[in-house]
Amino acid sequence: MWGMVRSLSMNVAVAAMPGLVRKATLRPLGVGAVGDSYTDEYRFYEPDRATALSWVEILALTRSLNFGHFSLDDLGPPRHRGFSYNWAQSGATSDDALTTGQHLGLAEQIGDGLVDLAFVFLGGNDFIEAADPDRPWVDAAEVGRRASANLETIVSTLLDASPSVRVVLATVPGLRGLPEIRHELAVGTIDPRRLDALAVAQRRFNASLRALVRRSPRVGLADLEFEARVAEAVMPRFVTVGGRRLDRLVPGNGNGHLFLADGRHIGTIGQGLIAQRLVRAAFVHFGFGIPPLSHREIVSLADSLAPTAETELTLARPD
Repeated sequence: MWGMVRSLSMNVAVAAMPGLVRKATLRPLGVGAVGDSYTDEYRFYEPDRATALSWVEILALTRSLNFGHFSLDDLGPPRHRGFSYNWAQSGATSDDALTTGQHLGLAEQIGDGLVDLAFVFLGGNDFIEAADPDRPWVDAAEVGRRASANLETIVSTLLDASPSVRVVLATVPGLRGLPEIRHELAVGTIDPRRLDALAVAQRRFNASLRALVRRSPRVGLADLEFEARVAEAVMPRFVTVGGRRLDRLVPGNGNGHLFLADGRHIGTIGQGLIAQRLVRAAFVHFGFGIPPLSHREIVSLADSLAPTAETELTLARPD
C-alpha cells in the first residue's frame, strides 16, 4: 500500500506550482505531530512494531529533527512515553484525538514557541473501526463527515496557536491495501458492500483534506493516498525500493515485506517512504530545507538493528 512510484504527486506539485518552491534555507525549530499508530513511536509496541521504526523515529535519527525531549518515563495521558512533541497515540481515531486533547497539547507547545512545523496524519482508524465485522454497521457517509470535521478542528486549532506555525496534512490510503482487510475479505468476515461504502466515504474524506489545504497557505499536503493508489496499480504484488524487493501482499517482520506481521502496520522501509514524502511536502509548500531520505538510505536503515524500547534514540535532540 505504501510503496511509491518515485515521487509522482510531489513531482507533479513542483511542476504545477513552482511559486511554492523556495530556496531551502529554513529549518524547523521544533516539529510536532498528531496521529495514530503510524506516527506513535513503534519501539513501545511488541512484538511486531518494535522490530521497526516509525517515520518520527526515522526523522529524529537520520535528520536530527527536534521532536522534543525523548522520555522512557510515562509523560501522562495522552502523551505517555516517547518524544514530548509527538502526541500521536496508537489506535486513535479522530474522535479519540479530540477527546484526549492531542491537538490541544501540541497547540500549547506551538503557542510557547517550541514547535513551528506540525504534521497531522490521522483518520485511518475511523474507517478501520467502521469496517470491523464485530461492530454493528454504521452510516459510512457519517463516518467520513465526522472525520473530516474533526481534522478541520485539529488543523484550525494548531493554526490559531501561532501565526508562524506551518502544518503538513497527510491523506489516508484505502483500506483494501491492508493485508488484514484483504484476509477478512477472503475468508468472508467482512461484507464487501460494507467496505465499498467505506471506500466512497474515505475518498470524500481525503477530498475534504485536499480542499482544506487549498483554503490555507499555511497548510501543506502530503498526498499519501494518491501515491499509494498509483503504486498499487503499477506494482500490485511487489514494490522495489533501493534495490530491495518487497512483498506488499504477504506480511512479515523481515525486510522483504512491506507490512509487518500484524497485517496493519508497515515496516521501516514503508515508514521511510512516508518520512520522505512528509519532508518533501514541507519543502514544496514552505521551503523547509530538510534533506529527503534516499531509497538506499531507507533500506540501509532498515537493515540495521532497530533500537529497543530500553535504548534511547542517540541522535534525538535534548530539551
